[in-house]
Amino acid sequence: MGAQDLIALVNSGLIQSDRLVKLDTPAGPDVLLPQIVVGTARLGRNYEYAVDVVSLRDSLDLKSLIAQPVTLWIQQADKSYRPRHGYVHTARRLGADGQLTSMQLIFSSWLHFLKFRKDARIFQDQSVEAILETVFQGHPQAVGAYRIEVRKPSPMRSFCVQYEDDWNFVHRLLEAEGWFYYFEHAEDGKSHTLVITDDLYSLKPLEPERVQFYRAGVTRQPEALVHWAGARTLQSTSYSTRTFDYNNPDARKEMSYPTIANQGDLPQQAEVYEYTGPYSYLEEDRGNQLTKLRLEEWESRAKRFCGVGSLPGIDVGRWFALFDHPEHDRDAVEDRKFAVVEATWYIRNNLPVGNSQPFPHSLDARLAEVRDSHEQSASAFAVKDALGSEGFFLVEVEAQRQKVPFRSPFHHKKPVMHLQTATVVGPENEEVYTDSLNRILVRMHWDRREGMGATCWVRAAFSDTGSGYGSVHVPRVGEEVIIDWVGGDCDRPIATGRVYNGATQPRWHSNGILSGFRSKEYGGGGYNQLVMDDATGQNRMQLFSSQGSSMLHLGYLIAQDGNVRGSYLGSGFDLRTDAYGAIRANRGLFLTTHSSTGAAQQLEVREARQQLDGAHGMLEALSQASTTHQAEGLKAGLDALQSFNKATVDHVDGPASGGRTAGGGRGAANAFKKPVLLVSSPAGIGLPTQQSAHLGADEQVNLVSGQSTHLVAGKSLVASVAQRISLFVQNAGMKLFAAKGKVEIQAQSDNIELTAQKTVKVLSTTEKVEVAANQGVLLTSGGAYIRIQGGNIEIHAPGKIDIKGAQHALAGPASIPYDLPALPKGDLHNKLELNLTDDNLKAVPNAPYKVVFENGTTMTGNLDANGHAVLHDIPDGAAKAFFGEDLRTFEQQPLPTAKEIEAHEVLKELHAAGHDGITGDDLANLFNQFSGRPDIT
Repeated sequence: MGAQDLIALVNSGLIQSDRLVKLDTPAGPDVLLPQIVVGTARLGRNYEYAVDVVSLRDSLDLKSLIAQPVTLWIQQADKSYRPRHGYVHTARRLGADGQLTSMQLIFSSWLHFLKFRKDARIFQDQSVEAILETVFQGHPQAVGAYRIEVRKPSPMRSFCVQYEDDWNFVHRLLEAEGWFYYFEHAEDGKSHTLVITDDLYSLKPLEPERVQFYRAGVTRQPEALVHWAGARTLQSTSYSTRTFDYNNPDARKEMSYPTIANQGDLPQQAEVYEYTGPYSYLEEDRGNQLTKLRLEEWESRAKRFCGVGSLPGIDVGRWFALFDHPEHDRDAVEDRKFAVVEATWYIRNNLPVGNSQPFPHSLDARLAEVRDSHEQSASAFAVKDALGSEGFFLVEVEAQRQKVPFRSPFHHKKPVMHLQTATVVGPENEEVYTDSLNRILVRMHWDRREGMGATCWVRAAFSDTGSGYGSVHVPRVGEEVIIDWVGGDCDRPIATGRVYNGATQPRWHSNGILSGFRSKEYGGGGYNQLVMDDATGQNRMQLFSSQGSSMLHLGYLIAQDGNVRGSYLGSGFDLRTDAYGAIRANRGLFLTTHSSTGAAQQLEVREARQQLDGAHGMLEALSQASTTHQAEGLKAGLDALQSFNKATVDHVDGPASGGRTAGGGRGAANAFKKPVLLVSSPAGIGLPTQQSAHLGADEQVNLVSGQSTHLVAGKSLVASVAQRISLFVQNAGMKLFAAKGKVEIQAQSDNIELTAQKTVKVLSTTEKVEVAANQGVLLTSGGAYIRIQGGNIEIHAPGKIDIKGAQHALAGPASIPYDLPALPKGDLHNKLELNLTDDNLKAVPNAPYKVVFENGTTMTGNLDANGHAVLHDIPDGAAKAFFGEDLRTFEQQPLPTAKEIEAHEVLKELHAAGHDGITGDDLANLFNQFSGRPDIT
């Protein structure tokens, strides 16, 4: 038949009557007539039909067909038609032959559109079902055109990233869950539906479900297979996996399973061992499921069946029962049920168009190749209509037994991620937001979502981590962090570092010689910092806290203001604060300005001990002199100094308790035997203060100077001594002068003795000398004496008494009354106050105490409710107090976290607003329900 005959049939409306295939397109009825069809469909993959068409219209615009729906109708054995609906993604003009124009259309399901949409987004705490629905809703053609019918719903995915086109993303999710899909076409041919399942038993049977086998060479049988054969392929025999869960690092999570038996004598070394990445599953059941999915995919591929026939009703996603096959008829019923895994259609329509020269890209060559390969059974695929038009219909089928689970191959991989950066985020007005593992919330730069839902918890790398040790510097909100991906896995981000940008600029910059660490006060402007300055010849280090302007400055000291190096301040170290300070060493402390080498021992006190030894020698010599001259000796002070000296020397060996020391740390060094404080200087020690200075000792105070000891008081020098005062001068005498005011010397309960080897002078330069005594006055020398006593005067002498005067008056009796001062009497009443507090400076009530005094006396009792006691009339000397155990119950209160503080403040505001019924638990439940901050698990 020629073009004119074709035109006549078109005009009559009979051109597509009783054809093997028909085609509906947007171009209109009978505009594009299908000539050759090659279609492929596979379980878990998209279908595609290529159709060579002819048209009497030469001016058809190809772009009017792209992305438009078409329907291919395939004639069934009963002359009815079944549709194949899809969308054109390729339209090609092949050529023209006279009045006929040849074109080619290729169409697929709406799933094909997923290849052309790429996105970068994060799904959190969603199931695969929910994720797929979100992706499909982005394609209008998919709305209402899919169903998810799985027997095992997927678990929630705490964190799932799409960083690829929708096609790859959807397929890798399906493959990971062991899901696959097929399509159902509406009977009216106007739509198709994607059906996602995980079980071959959910597939519908063919209509009819019985498929017969006929040997090749027979005439065409529309519902039969003329070729059927099985094929086995070698697969791995076992699958072993391991994963790591950082929330439970000591738990070994691993799986190992063999494939099913009865597959022949397989090599047992064909094991596949994989590290599936970090925390690929949490529960053991999930691990078992994922492992078995991989095994089932191997087992599915291990045995397949291939068939050829002219089955117009065959389709992927259906199953059939095979009959009349010599090898399978003896099988059990279940073993004769096969699911169609793949089907390929080769159709030449019985269109009344004569053969013409094939055009490039035409399906002619491919169809001819298939016909040649089945030449012996060509009659089984040939079709002729009543008018003699010849067609060809052949289907190649790949199937597997329905009872064997099917899984799609893992062909679609996750995108391999590379280094990126992200911004640290947190709740509004929050500067730092973290959890017990110091994880952080970040927003990827490519994430188009807004709000807290656009964040995820990410582990952060620190320079040193360990159980109870390591470094901590949690990234703050607004900082830019470096994001890497564990194993390149897009679902496993990790923050590996931080970088500066225009918003967060470095504190020290440009000159390159300042480095260190600086933190920021939470909710304020304070900070802590460690600065290391590597300026040439001016090396220094500064440890600083803005709280109390507390600082330790080492090396070449300069004034520093931010990034500016200021003026020179000195060298060495400067330890200062505007608040309080304390230096504690519970086994001894040594402060010195003596020089030492870098390898000198810590308590190298040789110079200080030499000074103390000199003081000891002088103290000993003067003590002996004092004793010789009947003054008080210095034995108590001498013994105390000697004891102190001995306490500063104690050679100890470096402790060695095994382990690894790299051969170092051996030898001996000086130590203190007691927790003494030793202060030494070769050039002097000054202790000035604008107010009072205090020196107290429970035992002895020794003041020893090699030359002179000078005491100067701007007002008074007052000494109050409980026992005695002994002043001894060896050589140059003693002076006690008062430029103004009286000099009073009293012995209120005993004698005053003034003794001199030579003259004793009592002089009054301007007034008089008064000598008065209650019991008498005796002046004697050389046996002569004058005694004034009881109102009488006795003048006796062994020799001459010489009395001279201008006048001598010997009158009657007379007297002068003279009032002697009344001397006070009293005893020394010592007292001791006891106070006991705990580490929080709270009084410890009712604690028992025991005080031991120097003379061996002890006093015991209990403190009052305020942890206080006063002991009266205690012996002289030092005392030691001992306290019993604190009997109060004590509960350690944990430090509040940032979240707890925040929750506390929220509760305060709610209660202030009248919402008294809300509790902390209620607030926590609300937080968990609406926070949108999931955990990566």
